[in-house]
Amino acid sequence: MKKTNTIRMTVDADPPLSRVERRKAKTNRRLLDVGRQLFSEKGIYWAKVEDITELADQGKGTFYKYFDSKEAIIRTLLEEGLDELSAKTEQAVGNASSGSKILSAAIEARVDFFLDHPDYLLLFHQVRGMMQLKVDVAKELRDIYDAHIRRLAQLVKPAVGAGGGGTAQDIATAIAAYTSGLLTYHVLFEGRESVRRKRKYLLQALQGSLQSMVRNGNGSVANCDLESSDGNSQSNQ
Repeated sequence: MKKTNTIRMTVDADPPLSRVERRKAKTNRRLLDVGRQLFSEKGIYWAKVEDITELADQGKGTFYKYFDSKEAIIRTLLEEGLDELSAKTEQAVGNASSGSKILSAAIEARVDFFLDHPDYLLLFHQVRGMMQLKVDVAKELRDIYDAHIRRLAQLVKPAVGAGGGGTAQDIATAIAAYTSGLLTYHVLFEGRESVRRKRKYLLQALQGSLQSMVRNGNGSVANCDLESSDGNSQSNQ
């Protein structure tokens, strides 16, 4: 019996990467890491492909073997960052035992993620601006954000009362907007270490606001377009 299990595991296991595949994966990872660094330092509009290849010590032609354009590497980084953020949030929510604790766990997971990865915080902040432009990549970026908000909505759904006016989608959008918006402001103007010292205060402020929103059934975030899932702001209506 044990022998059968061992054989099955061996058959199902992915074959090891070849030397060429490992080298390609390493180059791809290097370009992504350098791109993330430069987009945080210089900005997604000012950092050029040449800047990425120079710091990564790769030829420009090598870059285009992995990414069609600068926008393509931005899209990949956005997907990676949001996937990691969702995984951290899912893990935290999975350990929560009640609706209010689910909401608190989701908020705390996001705050800690951004404090640990301020480069992602600044990247997401810039990408939200790019999503408003009339360029081809904007729709692709928005689709990635939409999927992220839907995933977050499923995680916090148990925290939303059945009789409330706000939906899980509304609350998820508010969590995303409030946490990243507040932290971006503080990180930009005060620095990450200062924000770390305020972590407890920021968590209490965010949790209080969002718990109140859930209790009152007010899931609308019309006046906060920091990270809307559909971009249909009602603030001017």
